[in-house]
Amino acid sequence: SEIKLSMRAHRQRYYLRPRVTDCMDRLDKIFELQASFDESVQNRAPFNEWSKEDRVVALLGHLIQESYETRNTLGVVITGERKWWKKHTLSTEKWSSVHEELIDCLHFLVSAMISAGLTPQTVIEAYEKKNLINRERQAKSY
Repeated sequence: SEIKLSMRAHRQRYYLRPRVTDCMDRLDKIFELQASFDESVQNRAPFNEWSKEDRVVALLGHLIQESYETRNTLGVVITGERKWWKKHTLSTEKWSSVHEELIDCLHFLVSAMISAGLTPQTVIEAYEKKNLINRERQAKSY
């Protein structure tokens, strides 16, 4: 189909560079580390007794909480408004906190992906497909 051909061209242009293998290896490593961590935590909690849907819902709730913590670290108040009249220059320490919060988000996102049955390979494939769709939509002013 036209989308498959476009995806192949897109993949060749952006993803089939030598470093992609390294990135895939890193994504595999992230999934491996998260699965190992989840296993150690889940053995101490009733998490394993929950349905797949309940686990994913709980993990997404934690992801949302971590996202709010990241926003708060950036100085965004709960309403989502920044104080536009104030200068918002973050210190190195604040940026370090932002990075830590974003990694916490990644932990919960990857854990939710694992619980939903995604693998690094299926994530890459789904991401590439959705990225192409988004690019096509933007080209058409969607």
